[in-house]
Order: sequence, then C-alpha cells, then structure tokens
Amino acid sequence: MQYRLIVFLSSAVLAAAFATIGGYLYWQTKKYSEIELVDSTDKLYSIYTIQNEILSRHAQALAYSIATNTEIQHLLDEGNAAVHAEGGHGGGKRAARVRDALREYVNQQWGDLPMQHEVQHMHFILPDGVSFLRMDVPSHFGDSLLSARPMLADTARDHLPRCGFEIGHTYTGLIGIAPVMRVSPSNGKRFVGMIEAGFDTGRQIRRLDKQLNIGIALLLNNHRILNATPESHQPTTLAHRHFILAASRPEVNNWLRDGLLPESRRTPQTQLLAWQGRQFQLISFALDDHQSQLDPQFEPPGTVLLWHDITPHTQRLEAKHTAIFRGIFTVYAITQFALLVLIRLFRREWERRLKKNTTTIENLSQRNALLLDTAADGICGIDHNGCITFINRAALTMHGYQLEEVMGKNLYSLFHRNDPGGQATLIENCQLMQALSDRKSRESEEWLSRRDGSCFPAKMTITPIRGQGPENGAVVVFHDITEQRNRQEALLQLATTDSLTGASNRRHFLDQLEAELSRQRRHGGSTSLLMTDLDLFKRVNDGHGHAAGDAVLSHFVHIVRQTVRRSDIIGRLGGEEFAILLPGVGISGARELAERLRNVFEHTPAKIGNVFIPATVSIGISDLRVEDRTADSPLHRADEALYSAKEAGRNCTMVYNPDWQRSNLPGTNTAS
Repeated sequence: MQYRLIVFLSSAVLAAAFATIGGYLYWQTKKYSEIELVDSTDKLYSIYTIQNEILSRHAQALAYSIATNTEIQHLLDEGNAAVHAEGGHGGGKRAARVRDALREYVNQQWGDLPMQHEVQHMHFILPDGVSFLRMDVPSHFGDSLLSARPMLADTARDHLPRCGFEIGHTYTGLIGIAPVMRVSPSNGKRFVGMIEAGFDTGRQIRRLDKQLNIGIALLLNNHRILNATPESHQPTTLAHRHFILAASRPEVNNWLRDGLLPESRRTPQTQLLAWQGRQFQLISFALDDHQSQLDPQFEPPGTVLLWHDITPHTQRLEAKHTAIFRGIFTVYAITQFALLVLIRLFRREWERRLKKNTTTIENLSQRNALLLDTAADGICGIDHNGCITFINRAALTMHGYQLEEVMGKNLYSLFHRNDPGGQATLIENCQLMQALSDRKSRESEEWLSRRDGSCFPAKMTITPIRGQGPENGAVVVFHDITEQRNRQEALLQLATTDSLTGASNRRHFLDQLEAELSRQRRHGGSTSLLMTDLDLFKRVNDGHGHAAGDAVLSHFVHIVRQTVRRSDIIGRLGGEEFAILLPGVGISGARELAERLRNVFEHTPAKIGNVFIPATVSIGISDLRVEDRTADSPLHRADEALYSAKEAGRNCTMVYNPDWQRSNLPGTNTAS
C-alpha cells in the first residue's frame, strides 16, 4: 500500500511537472515572440531615424555646395538689389532678368540633380525671407516666408546651415538650408540670401521600402497643412484627420479611411492590426519638424507610420504552441508508462549511478572552475553556433559583463560587432566564425567590444574542439594588447611628428612628397606645394623670448589646419619654415588657399598670456610636375617663389615663374 501511494504521488507530481513545463514553454515562446516584435520596432525606428538624418545632412550639404558657387552668390546678390530697387516682393523687369539668368545657370550646372540625386525642390531666397526662385515652381515667387518657416527664419537670423522636415508653401519634406555669403574686396563678407534643397520624399521611402521590406507612410495633420500652405497649393481633399504626404504601399489609404490608424505620439508605439485575413505590425511615432524638435511642447506636424506583415510570424507562434502541447502530452504518456513499468527494476541502479555521476561532475566542475578563474587570459567556450557555453572571470572583467548576461549569447554579437571607429565588423570577416566553419585553428589581432560600447585590441587564439562534427564548438583565448599598441603608436608619433607644433617632421614630410610624386606619375592630376616662412621671426624671439616664438609657430600650424583640408599635409622643414602639400589642387586653388591663409594669419595674432603677438607670413607656390624625379625639384621651385615673395616686401604670395633667374632677382638678403 505504501509503494502504491508512492507510485500514485509520483504520477501526480509527474503530471503537474509536465503541465508546468508545458505552461512555461508556452509562456516563453509567447514572451520571445513579443521580444522579437519589440526588437523589430526598435530596429525599424532606429534605421528610419538614421536614414532620415543622413538624408537631411545630404540635403544640407547639397544646399551648401551650391551656396559656395561664386556665380550663384553674384546672381542672388543682383536679384536682391533688383527686387529692392523695384519695390520689393517679386520685383519688376530687372528682377525677372536676373531670375531667368539664375534659372538658366542652375539648369546648366546642376540640371542632372533631379535624376542623379532625386532632388525635387531647389529654392533661392532673398535675405529678408522673400522667395526669389523656385526651380520646381518657377512661376511662384515673391511670397514672404519667415513668418511661416521657423527653420528658415533662424538661418536668416544667425546665418547657419540647417536641415530637417518642414511644411513649405509649395514643397513639404526634408529640407537642407544653407546661407549664401558673398565676399568682395570692397564690401567684405555679406549675407545675400539662402538656398534650400529638398528630395523626392516618395521615391526615398519607396527605396527604403525595398531595402527593408516594410511599408512606410508620412501622415500630416490637416490643420498644419492649412496653416502653412497657401490655398493654391493645398490638397484638393482633406476628408480625414490626416493627409498622406507619401506612402510606399496602398493599404494605408484604406486604414486611414476606416479609422484604424493609431493616435500620434512622440515615442514609438506598436499596434497589431488584423486586416483582410493578415496580421500586421504597425509602428508609429512623431514626425518632428524644426519647431517641435526645439520645443517638445510644440505639436509635431504629423506621424511616421511603418508596418510589415507578421502573418508568418503569428502562424509560426501558433504552430509552436500546438507542437508544445502535443509534445508535452506525448512525452508525459511515455514517461508515465516507463515510470510504472521500470521504477522497481531500475530504482536502485539509477540511484547508484546518479550518485557516482554527480560526484564525478562535481569534481570535474571544481577543477575546471579553478583553472578558468585563475587564468590571466580571457578564456571562453562556444558551441557550433558561436554561443557562449563557459567563460572565465578574466574575460568577464575585460568586457565588463556579469556571468548571467553572457551565458548562451552569441560571442560575435557581444564582443566582436564593432571596430574602434564604430563600423560594424562583417560576420564573414570574423576569424571566430571562420574557425567554426572550416575547423582550423587561428591566431589574429582583433578589436573586441566592452559592455559600455568601447573597444580594445586583443591577441586572440581560436582552437576548434575536435570531435565527430562541428557541434563541438571551439575554445577562444585572448588578452588585451592595448599597452603594446600604445607603445607602438607612441614610437611612430615620435618618428614622424614635430614635437613642438604637431606638424609632420622634415623626414616624414619628404617621404609624403615623394609618395605623391610617384602617385602623380602613375595617375596624373594636379598637386600644389606651398613653401611658407614667418616674416621677421627673429624679432619675435628677440622681443618676446623663444617661448613666445614657439607659441607663434604652434599658432601658425593651428591656423593652417583650420584652413586646409584633412587630406592636405603640413610639415616643418626647419625653424619657422613650413611646407604644405595640396593633393588634387591646381595652382589657382593653391593661390586662393594661400591668400586665405596669409590673410587669416595676419589678422589673427597669437595670444601669449595677455599679450597679442602679430606676425605675417610669406608664401611661395609651385606645382608638382611629371618630369620631377625627386622632391628637391618642386621644393626648389617653391623656395624660389618664397624668395620672390620676401623680396617683394614680405606678407605676400608668389607663384613660381619659370622665367625667373635667381641671379636676376633683386638683392641677396635672405633674412626672414
């Protein structure tokens, strides 16, 4: 009777256990399904936000590149003068002639922008905010925009470029705005207007739809359209609360008509929608413009709606639930039967073996734990999918994780996803995944990620676990080599950099010049060389001391770096003499840059304590030529031009003239 009671209780416990397991598995699959949907929401929101930011910056860069064109600056300045002379607004005949000339010039220079860059909107605006020319609607001009366009008004006020979403009179979408500044010898730098550039919103979201396989729609609040858009350009029908600015798929029109779309909120919201026998995940968040970004209390102009069909996902979830219940019931029945038949026969043997195996496992676990935790290197084991099966304390310390945060997680996703610049490490380039694939040991230096997102270089050894198949995984051993890398970089810095100014030293600069000569001989192109020398520098040292002289040299290099491009190279050849290599820049561009550098340095004295030390610079210019065999030839020509600049009275720029004869140059005084 006692044994039967034990069997009955065991069966009841077994049934309860399987019921609990079934409920837990059901809950887990449902939970993981919800997590997948949340991750999908975050991923799609991040991708759309990043793409939107990239497109906005692209529009701003495009507007800025057009604003730097001197002919555009001239024509917009002429148009402003003509409009004011003819009574404002759209102006008269003179303004019309300038407007036609501007439109013709833009079509000649950038006529392919709509095709190549999908530019839908290009707008030229006068300094007081009056529209001068819309390339997409040339007949619509003369309207004042500042009161209706906050982003445009801010740019007109502080002359800074901006970008973002905005509702305009004739165009609504992502806009890049750049101020147009004209520089003239007589009037200096003047603000003469602004340029807007906007892209075809519909084509952009359709492309993103194809890339991500999701539906995208931009919904605008009707009252914002009515307030910001003139009657002539308002939509013909505004029957619903929202107006669809652009949509990549047609079903959103039916959802809007049937009132199925969610309310607009700033933070991303997820809604599941059953429609026509399919299940959709809808993700909505605020479509911010310039005002709503600056002031969170200000109502956004509309909503961004993302959606995708999750019917297969829902069907898989239902299939998993069905499989769980069937599997649990089947296993329970088999187990129950085996329990009743074999419990008496194998009870004692099972207890004996369990005790023996438990002791063996405990001893093995203790030895492994001691070995792993005392190792100085990071050690972790992975299965054939790259998921962590064990990891020691040193590895956890290097990466900043707790044990429960990494167990069962993919090693590539946790530790190897980014390089120091933030770029993703492609999985096909991951030595770890390659070792799991071809079962070969590897040693390599890789960049590994920490929990806080930072990276560190590591020496990594990957050893696959030999067995009957790839399911055995691998063991990864690594250690931090940051200190070794830092020593190498410090030695390289000492070998190539001038310690006072941070410019390239003479030897490194000459190596770069030789490399550029070789490149030009192979591929052609234009490259210029500037030779600079600070005028009367000895007076600075004599009058203020050598420490002040060193500060002036460092100040000069700082101004050079602000003036030239990142790809240009500055080197200190000795004393106060510097050379600047300008790859891809011809003599004309080099002369313009040199004059700008000379002017900025002349009007920006170095500040030492409370004392300002003015200084000027003389500059000689030469180009690199195919017949130059060594760096001495262009350096000699640039030095000749520099000598000529000194003889011409200093604080000036000279371009090398092949007709010069050094012996004919006036005077022989080479004092700086």
